[in-house]
Amino acid sequence: MDDPYASIGGRRAAISTQTASIAYAESHMNLDSSHRPPYPHYAWFAHWTVVSPPRVFDIHESRSVGHRVVLGTEGEADIRFATRWAESVHHLKPGDIVVVPCDRRLHVISYTTADNFRAYNLLLDVQDMPVLSVPCSGVTYQDALMEASLLRLSTKGGGHELSEDIGDDIAARQILMRLCALTGATPPAWSGGAVVFPPDVIRQIVARIDESLACQLSLETLAGIFDLSPGHFARKFHESVGLSPGRFVNKRRIRRSFAMLRDESLPLARIALDLGFSSQSHFTRVFSMQTGFSPQRFRRLQARSGDECEPPTPPSSRR
Repeated sequence: MDDPYASIGGRRAAISTQTASIAYAESHMNLDSSHRPPYPHYAWFAHWTVVSPPRVFDIHESRSVGHRVVLGTEGEADIRFATRWAESVHHLKPGDIVVVPCDRRLHVISYTTADNFRAYNLLLDVQDMPVLSVPCSGVTYQDALMEASLLRLSTKGGGHELSEDIGDDIAARQILMRLCALTGATPPAWSGGAVVFPPDVIRQIVARIDESLACQLSLETLAGIFDLSPGHFARKFHESVGLSPGRFVNKRRIRRSFAMLRDESLPLARIALDLGFSSQSHFTRVFSMQTGFSPQRFRRLQARSGDECEPPTPPSSRR
C-alpha cells in the first residue's frame, strides 16, 4: 500500500487532491445540538507558536484533536496546513483566526514568515465540539468577540496553559457559540441545573485532583469528598467537563507536565513518575496522543519560544 503522506519541504505531510468542502464534524464526530459540557476549556490544550524567519515545521499526531483554532497576534506568516484529505495555505496577520478540522491522526503545519511571528493555538477535543461545517481546507475569520475570548483563555507571558479563572467558562462557551454562528452550525444546548456541578464546586474538584496527580486518587475517594456515590459523581462530572474522571486526570497530568518540561535538567523519567505515570513510555504515549507532540519535541519548542514573551494586545487596545 502506498504511503498516504508525501513530502512538503523535506518533511512528511498529508497530501490530498480532494478540494471540495465537506462537513468533517458531521461525518467523523457524529454530534448534533445535544447537551454539551458547560466547562469545556478544562479539557482543552493550548500553546503559543513563535516563529523566526524563514520557516518552521510542526508535525502533530493526535487522536483527540477535532479542530485547531489559530489566532495570529504578532507579525504575518503563511501557514500551510495538511491532513490526509486536504492541503491549504492561509496568510495570517494579527487578528486573523484560522479554524481547521483535524483528522484525529496526523496533521502537519508549516509557518513561513519574513519577520517574527506569534500565534495562539487552541486544540479542541473532539468530544467538546458541536457539528461545525468547516471545509477540510480550513477557513479564516476576523471576529473581535472570538479573538477577545481566545485572549481571555491565554495566559500572560506566553505560557502554554489555559486560564481557568472565574468566568473563563463563559469565554470558552463563547468561542464555541461564535464558531457555530460563523459556520452556520446549530449551537449547542449547554448542560445545566442539577445534572452538572456549579462553577465553585468544579474548581474545588479540579484543585483536589491537581493536588493528587502523583498518586492514584480513586473515584471512590473523590466522590466521598463531595458526599456522592461513585456512579453519581462520575456521571455528573462527565456532564460538567465532557470527560470521564480517569481521562480528565490524565489531561491534568499532561498540562502539569508543560511547566515541568521547561526545566531541561528534569529527565523525562522523573517527570513521568512525579506525575503518577507508570513509566516514561506511558507518559510519552499519553502526551503524544493528547497534544500531537512528543515530550522531547514540546520541550524543544518551549526552548525556542522562550518565556519572556509579553502577552498580546487585546483587540480593543489596538490602534
